[in-house]
Amino acid sequence: MALRAVTLILVGLPFLSACGGHDDATQGQEHAQLDAMERRLDALDQRLATTEKDLAAGARLSEDVHALEQRLAAAETKVTQALDLAKRPPPAPAGATGTAAAAPARPAQPDPVERRAQLGELMAEYRRRLAAQASAQDAQTSPVDRLAARRSLRDWYIAHRRAILAGRPLPDWHPETR
Repeated sequence: MALRAVTLILVGLPFLSACGGHDDATQGQEHAQLDAMERRLDALDQRLATTEKDLAAGARLSEDVHALEQRLAAAETKVTQALDLAKRPPPAPAGATGTAAAAPARPAQPDPVERRAQLGELMAEYRRRLAAQASAQDAQTSPVDRLAARRSLRDWYIAHRRAILAGRPLPDWHPETR
């Protein structure tokens, strides 16, 4: 706005001083030129205001991007540290002097393909036993007895599934004997 006022004064002074001895036609042309210049200055002021707003928004956006980059870098650092920590072998027990008898060895994890096959076989057996149980029960069996038999079969399935997932030997109990 101050730029506009200074420009009007600088542009308008020569016109005002020259207006003293001219006729009406030249004064009309000078007023038209002055009006045209004012319109141009108004347009420039509007563009300048828009540009200032865009610059302010751009500065905020760049600050936000910078903050997000810092947060992302921190997260990547934490992930990298966690992966490095996970790759290291577990520390030896404090009392161990290198003898193998000091601590029991962890059983080796079964092959994922083998484990998946075992789980598939277990699910097939569970479904077969569930179907056999449903067909063996007659309409006279009480709902409580049916529920107890299903619960027992479900417990058998869960125990076997946990054993397979943990890599332990399968338990030897059967749902019918429970």
